[in-house]
Amino acid sequence: MKPDSAAPGLGAGLGSRFAEHVIDVPGATIAYHVRDGRSPPLALIPGSFNAAGALKGIVEHLDPALHVVVVDLRGHGGSWPPPVDGSIESFAEDVLHVLDCLKLRPCFVGGHSIGGMIALEIARVRPEALHGVISIEGWTNHHAQHDAFNDDTMSTLSDVQVAEREALRQEVLHRWTDRQRHEFAAIWRTWDGFDVLQHTDLPILELYGDRGRQPATHEQLHIPRRDNIELRWLAGASHSLPLECPREVAQMIADFMQRS
Repeated sequence: MKPDSAAPGLGAGLGSRFAEHVIDVPGATIAYHVRDGRSPPLALIPGSFNAAGALKGIVEHLDPALHVVVVDLRGHGGSWPPPVDGSIESFAEDVLHVLDCLKLRPCFVGGHSIGGMIALEIARVRPEALHGVISIEGWTNHHAQHDAFNDDTMSTLSDVQVAEREALRQEVLHRWTDRQRHEFAAIWRTWDGFDVLQHTDLPILELYGDRGRQPATHEQLHIPRRDNIELRWLAGASHSLPLECPREVAQMIADFMQRS
């Protein structure tokens, strides 16, 4: 599969150094945003109801010489339409279509929230294509949100950050039906990443906000204790790490890539 030439989407919001392209996959057109640079490349996946621009803060604090690709999920940003019978597994296939098209092998892959889950799923199905995985509040399964955080996702956000979070979501959701929103919001609950964390030999970086309290245990997060899995905490933050502390997240990603 070959990409179309640079194509205008709904505004990647990542800056002028990124070129937006689209690729046709079964049932959808997927938009992705490329900043050419040195290897190894880093592919990033935004969270639910967030397009590429939601990761702008992180990208701005990464080395400007780094090769970065940001992939919009179906129905998000320049990717269309929203998924029908979507799954973490099918979203991973979409991202792999982009990585294969760009011949990004091996690369680091990471994502926020559902994007982190997709990154771990890629580690399951194509470990040989990866240097490592970065999961930014990408819960291992649907139990982790409650067990580790008592379902707290927003307690540390300021009023300004709450408004910015909502604006980013509305950029996506204003084109969706209520049914599409409801179905997408339930997708992550059917996936479990414990098996891949238990068996992969890839370096894994797990990033979480501590909600201003004692950090959760590995057991509460449903993350096995293994030498290749690094768990890092960001103080006084919650689920919206790309919005709350992008500089710190970018530095942790850069350090991880250098070590791995």
